[in-house]
Amino acid sequence: MLNSLLSQISNEDFNFLIKNGKRSSFLLNFDFESLIFTEWGLIKFDLPDLFATGKFEELFFLLLKDRGVNVFICNIQKEPIAKVLNFILWIRDELETISELEKTYLSSNPSAKMFQAGINKLDQFGAMNTVDSLAGGDVLKYELVKKLKYNVVFDKQYREVISGEIQSKLAKLK
Repeated sequence: MLNSLLSQISNEDFNFLIKNGKRSSFLLNFDFESLIFTEWGLIKFDLPDLFATGKFEELFFLLLKDRGVNVFICNIQKEPIAKVLNFILWIRDELETISELEKTYLSSNPSAKMFQAGINKLDQFGAMNTVDSLAGGDVLKYELVKKLKYNVVFDKQYREVISGEIQSKLAKLK
């Protein structure tokens, strides 16, 4: 119901809303504050897929469930379209902010040796590289990693980037 209403918004109108629309982190009188406190797997896997396919009811349901707010889909469907659009724009902005944070703090340039060894072949696995790394290669721990809060995973990754930079500098000093 809500999904069909939202799917009727033209790309032109949606682009106008992106530029000029009000943002709100509130849905069903709950303030999400920031998506960085959401499960990492939800941010990296589920939200982008649900957003791209226009499955907003499910997206909202999963976000609310992640925050411990138990609602029925029918409660979400009753939300005024203006509030829903404000929330969608907020989610979009949050995902863009997260992407920028990752580009700024988690990106590092592989060494020439790493390129020669074929490090770029791992790019095809996307976020699963992080899951595998944090799970220590143990596929039985993948779901546990996905349930970690985004901010915890980000901090761990950032620590690894800094640690790698220090190790690289130490190797050059020897």
